Amino acid sequence: MTKLGPGLLENDAGSIVFGWLGRVALTLTVLGLAAFELLSIVVAHVAVDDIGRTAADRALTTYADTHDPYQAFLSADAYASENGATLLKKSFVITNDSVSFKLEKTAPTLLLYRLDVTADLAEVKTNVYEEPIVQGGAMP
Repeated sequence: MTKLGPGLLENDAGSIVFGWLGRVALTLTVLGLAAFELLSIVVAHVAVDDIGRTAADRALTTYADTHDPYQAFLSADAYASENGATLLKKSFVITNDSVSFKLEKTAPTLLLYRLDVTADLAEVKTNVYEEPIVQGGAMP
């Protein structure tokens, strides 16, 4: 080994720096992946609530126009399906005063929904209950 200067050797490739840099990069990668997975689930929760409210509004509007519960279900189910959610048919109940149903959606995560052990964590479920708004914006 020859000296290149104060404290530097010819075969010193900086392995300490590269080892440290590798650990930092790996740590940031794992933290970034975990943050993405968590954020994906949070966004899916917000999205499924929004989808549920709009689907309920469509069901109430269709029911007010046709007084046919099946048509109201089809209207809500079509909107939910277009937006990647599943409306559970057996949970759908509609009257002149309200509509309620259960809605499910799978969060678009990178890993969670693909693994059998964690697939349930990526499933987002919500119960939707809406009442119609009377003309002029007043509640019944």
